[in-house]
Formats: sequence, structure tokens, C-alpha cells
Amino acid sequence: MTRKSTVDESGMTGTWQILPAATAEALTLQITAAFRHWHEACFRDSQAAHPHLGVELRDLRPVTGWWLGHLLTPIALYRICIPTAIPALPLPEGWTAAERAAHPCLALGPLLPLPVPGLIGQGHLHHLPELGHFLLQPEVQGLRRYPDANAVFAAWGQVLSFRQQTRANLEKQQQCDRRAFLRRLMPTPKDGAL
Repeated sequence: MTRKSTVDESGMTGTWQILPAATAEALTLQITAAFRHWHEACFRDSQAAHPHLGVELRDLRPVTGWWLGHLLTPIALYRICIPTAIPALPLPEGWTAAERAAHPCLALGPLLPLPVPGLIGQGHLHHLPELGHFLLQPEVQGLRRYPDANAVFAAWGQVLSFRQQTRANLEKQQQCDRRAFLRRLMPTPKDGAL
């Protein structure tokens, strides 16, 4: 069961439908069951689906106002962002829970800014009746080249390591550039001057 924010006279909400509070263990089971059902109903025969991958959720953790995790489906590996409170993002037209019930097999919805602390970029709005509204960020697609779930997660781990190393190298370069700039501004001490 999900809770909704405000309801108008027609009985439809114009805001996010969110899950009631849950533990990480309970939510993990709920998310994997919902995505198994969604995949079976909508994408079981898709050419994009990896025939030997199932639905798996890893690293689910709470972040201020959100649950974050990495969700593997036979279609793609996603970062899933599930709100614990109604975010300050209006739903685009056509995205109420009632409207989404008529279109259950949409893979990725419209892009919205990620209001999640510590994350940058955008996420695709999505809705499943069992989970309410949430955001998905595709991380790894084209999964047929990977033999199993561990290989998919390892590939994503390599991307993260590369990003961290690149950031560290950029920070080091910026520090060196600052030092070189400051050296040019500072007078050079004269030999023997005290």
C-alpha cells in the first residue's frame, strides 16, 4: 500500500505516490518482487533482455528523504531512487498514479532533476503500483555481453573506480596549477637578503 499527498475532488492526486516507511529488508523484497512482475508482464520476450539475468537489488541504503540502491533487471542496471517523503518536484502531465495504470509497460519516463543529497544529474521518472513514483538512472545497458549479475556489477564498479581516479587526478592538477600561479605572484627571495 502506498500513501499519497493530496487528493482533489475527482479522487486523483497530482503529486507523488510514495511508499509508507519500511525497513531495508522489507523494501528490498518489495522492489525485487515489483520489478520481477513488471519484467514478466512487459519485457519477458524483449530482444534487449538478457535471458539468464533476473532481478536483483544491491546496496539499498537510506539517504535524507530517499532510498538509494542499484537495481539489476534483465534489461539494464539502474540506480533506483525511491522517495520517503514527497519531493519538491511536480509530476509532469500524464504522470499521476491513475494515469500510469493505463500505461504499465513504459520503460523510462521523463527526465527530472535528482533532488537526492550527494547525487547530480537527472533520473527518469517511473511508477509501479507496488512502489509508487520513483526515479531510475540507467547505469549499464546492453547486458547480453555479460555472463552473469556479478559481471554486470563488476563492470559498473570499474566505471566508478575510473571516475574516482579521474576526479582525484583533476583535484591534484588543480592544486599544482594553484601553486604555480601563486609562485608567479610571490616575489622570489634575493640571495643573501635577510
